[in-house]
Amino acid sequence: MRDGHRILWALGAKLALCIAFLLCRYVFFDLHDMMQWPVVLFVFGLIIIVIAAIFNGRGLMVCTVLGYVIGFVLGMRFNWDTYHPERGPGVYTNNNWFIWTLSFLLFIGVGIVWETVQLKRRKKRAI
Repeated sequence: MRDGHRILWALGAKLALCIAFLLCRYVFFDLHDMMQWPVVLFVFGLIIIVIAAIFNGRGLMVCTVLGYVIGFVLGMRFNWDTYHPERGPGVYTNNNWFIWTLSFLLFIGVGIVWETVQLKRRKKRAI
């Protein structure tokens, strides 16, 4: 792929991730009440997209964006509160951040496997 296409793919993936971040962090804030964690996952996603762009990994870019969005949806859908009486009266924690993070990392892992398979196929065809 030409460098111009690689740059366009990276910019598109970054733009999509930025939109997902803005929606998850600000528009849907009342669903999760997390200020810092969406930013942490967003920055991690940007780093993955930059690395994928360097190695021409379009599939990894797509999986990173999808993982951020679908991980958020899964985290909000399947989370639950846990009561902690040992920490004081009325103290609850929620596991939505964990579900979101795990789903995000699994999608990135799928993207890495996808790129590895594609690379082996390209090498096989070149022989």
